[in-house]
Amino acid sequence: MHYLGIDIGTQSLKAVVIDGALRPVGTTSVPYQPVYPKPGWAEQDTSLWLNALRPAIAGALAEAGLSPADIASVAICGQLDGCIATDANGDALAPAILWMDRRATSGIRGIDPDLVRDRSGLVLDATHLAAKIRWSLENTEYGRQAAVFHQPVSFLVGALTGARVMDPSLASTSMVYDLKTGTWDPQLLAAFGIDPAILPAIAPTASVAGGLSARGAALTGLLAGTPVAVGTGDDFSNPIGCGLSGTGTVGVILGTGEVVCALSDTLTIDQNTLVETHAFPTGHYHLGNPGWMSGGAVRWFLSTFSVTDAVEFSAIAAEAPPGSDGLLFIPALSGAMAPRWIASARGAFYGMTAAHTKGHFARAILEGTSFAMRDVIDRMTEMGVGMQKIRIMGGGAESAVWTQIRSDLTGKPVEALSEGDASAMGAALLAAVAAGAQPSVAAASAALEIPLTRIEPISANSAVYEHSYGQYRKLFDTLEPMYEA
Repeated sequence: MHYLGIDIGTQSLKAVVIDGALRPVGTTSVPYQPVYPKPGWAEQDTSLWLNALRPAIAGALAEAGLSPADIASVAICGQLDGCIATDANGDALAPAILWMDRRATSGIRGIDPDLVRDRSGLVLDATHLAAKIRWSLENTEYGRQAAVFHQPVSFLVGALTGARVMDPSLASTSMVYDLKTGTWDPQLLAAFGIDPAILPAIAPTASVAGGLSARGAALTGLLAGTPVAVGTGDDFSNPIGCGLSGTGTVGVILGTGEVVCALSDTLTIDQNTLVETHAFPTGHYHLGNPGWMSGGAVRWFLSTFSVTDAVEFSAIAAEAPPGSDGLLFIPALSGAMAPRWIASARGAFYGMTAAHTKGHFARAILEGTSFAMRDVIDRMTEMGVGMQKIRIMGGGAESAVWTQIRSDLTGKPVEALSEGDASAMGAALLAAVAAGAQPSVAAASAALEIPLTRIEPISANSAVYEHSYGQYRKLFDTLEPMYEA
């Protein structure tokens, strides 16, 4: 039999089919875009995801030479920190408020950040689900009418099966989940004014949420009754799909946003509130930072400077020397997440002279986003998280110049996932576990044969980047009073 994984991305929905040996045999994606109604707002019509399902699945099946009857089970993963208010039938009452949206500043008003950190392992921030729910309840009619608030993954699972369910990892991104008990936390729920009845139930990641309903079959083109796993967020499916099932490796996901993560055997919470702690489907704890706009910054450059694609962008960036001749970039296009969380921070270039070219700006973007990665890695090291190498996945893994910068900056070898979509692959592994074809999520992830490109640090560049990184931190500290103002 074969297993289907679906990833709900910010810019596309991807489908991948794997065989019993966990090898991808068919994959397709359907593009779409978010919208930005106001500064600091980001939304997506949920019908974009629903309408993308059938063509994406059909394309993956056609490439694999399979029929719907060949699919034993399905799992969905994807963007987290989104907020969808739904009615009693599971239909969206308004567009999804996306992960990068920061309208819910009032949603964290009066909340004790220490309470949130110590119980949920998270930074009190307007991007997280609880803040968006509170904002919706206080500011919108649809919020007050909502029967259930979902994240994108649980919304899609509900649309396909009728189940109202969310896995512990996604729940642990909400600010109202207790890491110690594995349940919705009564004190945190009370602080945000959230009735637990409007949240999904919590169930294991690779357990079966339900079979495809008649509506789910129509949306997907698959057979009614096909099992659908509970699924999880892409911060967690990405590491699973690139073989990160244990400790010792830093995972870097270079998509629209950049996520930096590592796994820990023990529950560790960052008192400095740079790194967040989540539940992870293998039983580990996931330490990481939910990220900044990295691929999003590249996309901005492509549009602004009329560059064709990421391949041309990387070639342009490679024309400039390491350190970009002093040009620095602060990657805070939707607020800063490193070296400190500051929602009002904004992106900046500094150090421009008449000698700087388009290539310098391109390389400065790659370096600035890498400096933010270094902020997170350094903090995790201080927390006692051991790491010997970095594994990069997502679209940015295809850029030789970007991966080399990260190796040079950290002095660690980098393994770049050279093909495929790790999040959709991680979802497909969950589907295999849900069908009983694999004994556990950890075993399925460890069994993957991952095509990797290894990059070693160039020592001559490391000194340049050490200086540039120091300048970047000085620049951030200098600009911080302006952000706060």
